[in-house]
Amino acid sequence: MATDTEPGSSAPEVLPDPSGPPLPAPPGKPPRFWLRRTLVGVLALAVLAVAFFTVTFIPYVRDSQGEPKEVLLATWGRDHGLGPAVAVAEDFYYAYINVTPEGGAPTESTDFAAGDPSPGPSASGSAPSPSASATTVTREHLTPPATLTSAADGPALKNEGVWQPVSWKVDGIAPVYATRVRPDATHTSVLASLMWIDTKLASTIYVPGYQEPGTVNPFDGALPKKYWESLVANINGAFRLKDSQGGFIYKGQTIEPLVDGQATFAIAKDGAISIGKWGRDVKAKGDYQVVRQNLALIIDGGKSKVKSGDGFAWGATTDGENLAWRSAIGQRKDGSIVYIGSPGLSAEAMADTLVAAGVQRAMVLDMNNWWVAGFYFTHDADGAPVCHKVDSNIQEGCDRFLNRYKRDSLQFLAKKG
Repeated sequence: MATDTEPGSSAPEVLPDPSGPPLPAPPGKPPRFWLRRTLVGVLALAVLAVAFFTVTFIPYVRDSQGEPKEVLLATWGRDHGLGPAVAVAEDFYYAYINVTPEGGAPTESTDFAAGDPSPGPSASGSAPSPSASATTVTREHLTPPATLTSAADGPALKNEGVWQPVSWKVDGIAPVYATRVRPDATHTSVLASLMWIDTKLASTIYVPGYQEPGTVNPFDGALPKKYWESLVANINGAFRLKDSQGGFIYKGQTIEPLVDGQATFAIAKDGAISIGKWGRDVKAKGDYQVVRQNLALIIDGGKSKVKSGDGFAWGATTDGENLAWRSAIGQRKDGSIVYIGSPGLSAEAMADTLVAAGVQRAMVLDMNNWWVAGFYFTHDADGAPVCHKVDSNIQEGCDRFLNRYKRDSLQFLAKKG
């Protein structure tokens, strides 16, 4: 019988019928296998991430000195390369969660306790009698700033903007005055708390923290007790060194090279403090124990540098427009010091308030919840320091800069008579 296939030729290729059953799948793993494998890999990475976070976060909790969990998380994030993400989260927090309401009246008082109710020993070591301290002025001293005018409309609150003596007296004269004033015409429930320090009566000691700004020091983050009897005030230091955009010198040792033109405070061996631009106001040839920089000057020549359009560089930190915990230190023409530290401050309102207090040059100090802390001191009958918060919203006890502490502080001591 004849066929279409010639002898010796192969059989013709038979094509599959499209309408017939599908051909079997090629050898290999089914899709569900790859899905399960992907899920297992993702789960393993998540477990490793949780384990890494747990192991690395435990030391922060163990070394906590009362900081809230969100502060510990922010510090952990910055230490592990998440600084920009932390800054974004902080901006979101202040812009949408911890929002300062508009209007309203302050809940904090603008009255401070006048003077020292139970004066301790004077700088010369003897307790002044009330009559002598009230009638005799034997020390050269400076005059506090003029009363600050509230930015809010309407009449001033009782003693708002009035500088009131708050610290114990040095030979009958208080070296520390304080005031509170509304710095914002919109958020009228906010009070800015300020301290003025007479540098004729008080010298400055810098105490590095045992962690920041990163130097071996003899204090281990605590003010030695031999200075406690002379203490009149202490305040928080600056940003962490790696966020400061500046340098740091401590007792002749350069921890981080100084940056020309950056905002600087320098403390001489005699305790005199200078604040200004490095290389211009604070000369490189000075005989300093400490030189610490932090961003650029927020006030220069008695004018704010953080107004809209001035291009102030804040670095990887909370935006200057947000109302947040902020602090700064400034110097007046007479050399006296003004510190501001409060919640609910914009950078512009903070700078404007310092300008109103006669500050010629000012630099940012630390910011955000917990790190802003300023205290003034009276003394009990035995001469032991009694601490008072310059802003009642400051968290935890106010002896943090007396004892071992992880961040730096500025301590102001009565000069010997």
